[in-house]
Amino acid sequence: MAKFNSAWLIRKRQFRALTGIEPAHFLDMVERIRPHWQRLVVDAKNRSGRPWEIGGLENHLLVMLILYRCAVTQDFIACLYQVDKSAICRALQRIKPVANRVLGVKRSIRVTAEEAEALIIDATEQPIQRPSRKQRCRYSGKKKGHWIKTEIIVTAKGRIVSRSDPAAGRTSDITLRRRGPPLPKASRAYADSGYQGLQDEHPDVEIPYKKSKHHPLTRDEKVYNHALSRFRVRIEHVFAKIKRFRIMADRFRYPKPTYAAKFAIVAGIINILAGF
Repeated sequence: MAKFNSAWLIRKRQFRALTGIEPAHFLDMVERIRPHWQRLVVDAKNRSGRPWEIGGLENHLLVMLILYRCAVTQDFIACLYQVDKSAICRALQRIKPVANRVLGVKRSIRVTAEEAEALIIDATEQPIQRPSRKQRCRYSGKKKGHWIKTEIIVTAKGRIVSRSDPAAGRTSDITLRRRGPPLPKASRAYADSGYQGLQDEHPDVEIPYKKSKHHPLTRDEKVYNHALSRFRVRIEHVFAKIKRFRIMADRFRYPKPTYAAKFAIVAGIINILAGF
């Protein structure tokens, strides 16, 4: 029986189901990471320590992708590689910072003049394990549970150009935006009703009209809201792609300080899959 590894799996039709990406994208990611990985290899050769039981860069990246795509335990992956769980844990500790540096979406907003003409903003939430301390600040009354929230900014073509630091589930969208880097001055932003007030801080913002008890929406306002929703649905498609990686959709059971790096890496993978 063939030993489980990247060279064996990449020839199988199940590769996409287990990793969330095509073999061509996998090889592209390997080539992007390799120059940075070589420095880690040289450093490891100059120090004494345990051998890398699962192999080189390709297998380290495969372990990370399977974990992110399927949200399985490290014990499960260890059974595939026929190694101890600690070997998988050490492999993830090696590959994650390198992948985050090369593939991860940064917090700062860097866009071209053309991309700045339409930036779509929204936030997504993910359930987490009930914290042992400070439960109230993590509790979302809207979702009736403990959640973690992250904001992303995408261009009209779907490229993720920024992601926020993770915040407690009860944090409002507008508060999350104010904590993040300011929008480029010449940019035009498209947001939902959770960003009411942003128009006072940024000169060019498109936000839907809200009806009230005594002021129902006019026909023109309904048409405007519908057109805005049709344009903003692009960011919902991006969220759907992110949540195909089950580690970003299921209840997050890992240490909270690791959430930002994991989200950044998955967002970077989505950019690669979209051709950016």
